[in-house]
Amino acid sequence: MRRIALIVPGLLTSVGAALAVRAAPLDDVLNTDRAFAQAALRDGARAAFIAYAAPDAIMFRDGVGPVKGHAAIAASFRPSGGAVPDWAPEGGEVAASGDLAYTWGYFRWTASDGSGKQSTGNYVSIWRKVEGRWKWIVDLGVQAPPKAK
Repeated sequence: MRRIALIVPGLLTSVGAALAVRAAPLDDVLNTDRAFAQAALRDGARAAFIAYAAPDAIMFRDGVGPVKGHAAIAASFRPSGGAVPDWAPEGGEVAASGDLAYTWGYFRWTASDGSGKQSTGNYVSIWRKVEGRWKWIVDLGVQAPPKAK
């Protein structure tokens, strides 16, 4: 019985450590997605989408076919003005390999012309580790009602 009392706390400590290690990569990619969203508010959508994109990234936007690569992605945004994006990841998952992940959440784009017009929906971004940093490789957003409160 004494032996079991010594084994159980050690086992629980090991399980807790394993869960903490497993959570760290997910926290890392979720934090990257949050930083991406903050960069879009601070620097504009065009600059942020390029800064966080892998060179071979593909973006899917409503009414537009696949937009592939930095130059095409940059060209798909207005140089300035347009709409202001706002999003936050709700969840995601990291592959066992640790170099591929996805995040998903809700977005809102608000017209910057003062009209108050908004576009809302859901997004999923697929991320790949590039030189030790998370970069999105696929970004897909679909229009949908805003998140229920």
